[in-house]
Amino acid sequence: MPTILILQGPDKGLRYDPTEGELVLLGRASEALPLTDFTVSRRHAELRPTGRGWTLDDLKSANGTYLNGRRLERPMRLKHGDQIRMGATLMVWDAAEELDTEGGAATPASALVDLDSAERTPASIIGSVGSGDDSMILASPAAAEAVRSWRVMSALLDAVGAILSPQQLCERVMDLIFEEVPADRGFVLLRDPKQGKYEAEVVRWQDDARDRIRASKSIVDHVISTREGVLCSNAMNDARFARPGGGGSQEIGLRSVICVPLVSRKEILGVLYVDCAMGRHIYTEEQLRLVAAIGQMAGLSIEDARLVNERMRTERLAAAGETVAALSHYIKNILQGMMGGSDVVEMGLRGQSLATVDQGWQIVQRNLDKIYSLTMNMLAYAKKREPRLDPVQVNDVVADVIKLVQRRADDKGVTLRTNPGAHMPAIMMDEDGVHQVVLNIVVNAIDAVPKLSGMVTISTSYDAAADEATITVGDNGPGISAELRERIFEVFYSTKGHGGTGLGLAVAKKIVDEHRGRIQVDSIPGEGTLIRIHLPANPKKLYDSSATHGPGSG
Repeated sequence: MPTILILQGPDKGLRYDPTEGELVLLGRASEALPLTDFTVSRRHAELRPTGRGWTLDDLKSANGTYLNGRRLERPMRLKHGDQIRMGATLMVWDAAEELDTEGGAATPASALVDLDSAERTPASIIGSVGSGDDSMILASPAAAEAVRSWRVMSALLDAVGAILSPQQLCERVMDLIFEEVPADRGFVLLRDPKQGKYEAEVVRWQDDARDRIRASKSIVDHVISTREGVLCSNAMNDARFARPGGGGSQEIGLRSVICVPLVSRKEILGVLYVDCAMGRHIYTEEQLRLVAAIGQMAGLSIEDARLVNERMRTERLAAAGETVAALSHYIKNILQGMMGGSDVVEMGLRGQSLATVDQGWQIVQRNLDKIYSLTMNMLAYAKKREPRLDPVQVNDVVADVIKLVQRRADDKGVTLRTNPGAHMPAIMMDEDGVHQVVLNIVVNAIDAVPKLSGMVTISTSYDAAADEATITVGDNGPGISAELRERIFEVFYSTKGHGGTGLGLAVAKKIVDEHRGRIQVDSIPGEGTLIRIHLPANPKKLYDSSATHGPGSG
């Protein structure tokens, strides 16, 4: 099953698995993969399933669709590792499991390469170049060769700057080689860092043949041991590749071979091998140097990709640890509160005291509200989604929030005041999302103000000139210092100690950002805090294709 992975842009890290047989719209109006990049049109491009894979077609977008750096003029079939650029968004087509084996299941790359250890394919070295040899960059190239070499290396640089997967990088390397060098077939062997074995990562054929590739093991061993690329034929006149009892070359046929190492800064990572029937083409020294240069750059890039992937894995583990640490104390306190409440309920049942039962149940209820709020905030923060916009009265949302928090305020002796704006028009919003924003901010305000003398005021207004609604939440709490104000929207940052999760304001900001709105915080330490939520009356205008920004627009 292919996957689209976004590598660059506002939606970086987003993945989508297209459903077989269904068209996929790419753009800001897509339901399958909604993008938030303003340089992408609402209906930018389309993925279309075919009998043998998928094609990509541009839908007359404002800024164009680019496949592997070239603007798309007609529908093109996608191959594994293809890069798709739309505006500022770069994505990669990951179809590693599809090896184009028509009429059958995909075959692992390792099963398609046979290194001939019996040496029925002895070979003769015609030329060689070391992995660190400056001569791999053509010393005195002809103008046409220099331009071609520059074009290939430039394309490879573009690829290594965007691809983080070693397998995808190898696919792109083979694409470039098959575009620039006559080749019947080729493969990349990569060394497993844990087991030390060399396994086929990518296998490629020029035509539709999918026969098992039989290659000389001695050539591969020679390249690995010497770290030098070789240009050779499988004629039987080189002692380095000869083996006792070696047979003729009739089983393979005479072939011209280039085999180069993929070398990192410290070790050899793999081998790149291409060959061609000598009746069709015989490789040159210049082609050896070009492939060797590609191999050297690919080796360094594979090492970098592995380091980046390892770092990302480490960061994910660290983030998971931070999440557990941030939430564990809060959840423990909730559970302790529920256990205490259940003990009081049990005590009331034994003593047949309904007042005691009610007291214990209120404790349980408050902690159930906390765990529900925590769960909803975690879901809201973890899930990236486009708001479902409907016309909603802001005053109705605020009124419903007041009903929910009134008991909380009464228990603390906090006064709630509302000042709903007159003539408030309905604005386009995700009602549930904005409800959660107001709820989180009002609950924070109630928690911040002092008992008995605390006051929280919620007001609404509409600015016709700016075409936006504003919800203002003010309190007479201790206020927030300028230094803390810069951090209050950070996830897991809380001024309540173990009494808070640090999710409420982070979730509020995320939802407001999804509405293309903004949150403004004004506070004077010792006097109180004023938080303004600005929501555009019609965020859909920001998604209109006519408002698509050009690449150079601000």
